[in-house]
Amino acid sequence: MPATKRRRSAVFGVLLAAALLAPLSFGSLAAAQPGGPGAVLRREDARAHFERGIALRDQERWAEALAEFQASRSLFMTLNGTTNAAACLIWLDRYLDALELYERALHDFSERLKDEEKRDILLVVRLLHNAVGTIGIVGGEPGATVQLDGVPRGELPLEAPLRVARGPHALRVVKAGYQPFEQRLDVAGGAAVQVTARLIPLRETAALEIAGPAREEPSARGIRPERDAESVDGGGGRGPRRPPRLLAEVSAAVPLVLSIGGDGSTGCVAPCSKPLGVGSSLIVRGGYGVDDLSFGVSAGYLSVQQAVRGRSAEVEAVGGASYSVSVDDAMALRGMLLGAWVGYSSGERFLLDVRLGAGGLFGAVADARTSAQVSASRELSFSPSEQSAAARFVYVAPAVRAGVRLAGRVELTLGIEVPVLIAVPGPASSQQVFVDATTGLDEAASAWFPGGPLTAPLFPLFMPVLGARYDFY
Repeated sequence: MPATKRRRSAVFGVLLAAALLAPLSFGSLAAAQPGGPGAVLRREDARAHFERGIALRDQERWAEALAEFQASRSLFMTLNGTTNAAACLIWLDRYLDALELYERALHDFSERLKDEEKRDILLVVRLLHNAVGTIGIVGGEPGATVQLDGVPRGELPLEAPLRVARGPHALRVVKAGYQPFEQRLDVAGGAAVQVTARLIPLRETAALEIAGPAREEPSARGIRPERDAESVDGGGGRGPRRPPRLLAEVSAAVPLVLSIGGDGSTGCVAPCSKPLGVGSSLIVRGGYGVDDLSFGVSAGYLSVQQAVRGRSAEVEAVGGASYSVSVDDAMALRGMLLGAWVGYSSGERFLLDVRLGAGGLFGAVADARTSAQVSASRELSFSPSEQSAAARFVYVAPAVRAGVRLAGRVELTLGIEVPVLIAVPGPASSQQVFVDATTGLDEAASAWFPGGPLTAPLFPLFMPVLGARYDFY
């Protein structure tokens, strides 16, 4: 049976069992009551409230009936007043309050309960256990205060898990000198949820305890592990463990490339020149962090341009003749980056971050070709031409960065990332491009550049990267 159906069946069973217990008279079975002249009057007032509660209960006016039964119990405690109040709580979906009230009845009337009455109450208690949940807390710091939905529920370590009504809850664990631990939970009926609370020492507090004479006090020793002190001072300590968190990051980079490859870069020998290609990139990352390990997805944009000047190229003409020409190429690669990444950070204040990314680049590559300056011999020259093609790459991108963590949530890093682009299924290629020869050919002749690859099958980029990251605790 699915869990949802089991919970619904349990609630239906609670309501049925409570209905069997509820229709009882005021009765004489009572816990120990204060004596005195006013006892008889209190009992009569309690009976009047009880009977009004029964009338309201029969009309299914549960909240008003509950108020009357509670008023009756405050004057004169009876088993029937208690069980009827608990039954109203069940109909109002206040299962935890009902459970506690039935358990109170078992305690207060234990010596006077008949076997069948005890059996019936125990049945309802067992069913109510399936309509509430528990929250257990491990870890944390001894003496830390546990708050549930803004209400203090004790100090760590707790003697027992917290019983809660099913549904959403806000858990908070606080202690002086530590960052509060907060987590939202959704507890199902009958479920036992366990939470690991990690309290991170405040760096300002830790530095004060290390520097001052109070470091030898027991309270100071409790929050002054040696490795945390090293982290505060910027040393080599690992630092305190960090709680699970969502994260967002923006990285700006200046991609550098030695050669995009393809026809535009082949045949470049002196006096040809091929300066370093340069471009721009912006990448947004989102992910999840557990302690010092983080992982997630990324999306961004990449643009790289490279110029090749004075390259020797071949032009074919009608009749099979070929001519050597001097050309200038302006090559550009642009596209969208989509991928995933995983990284590891070490250090608390000062960071060393190592990560590996992988994914795909989806875009286009273009080559704008012009004739180099015509020599004195008026060798062949041509009008400008441009060719382009879709480009598809997969990439693997190792990276290393160093940086600083600000205010526990913000990180600023600077480093180098080296994406290696691999063309899929092969380098982007152009068709043959007809050119308008302005000198060196008969005006009636046609000439063209043969088609060829526009990029190399594999080439790396070198990207100095500046990044900013925010952790959502």
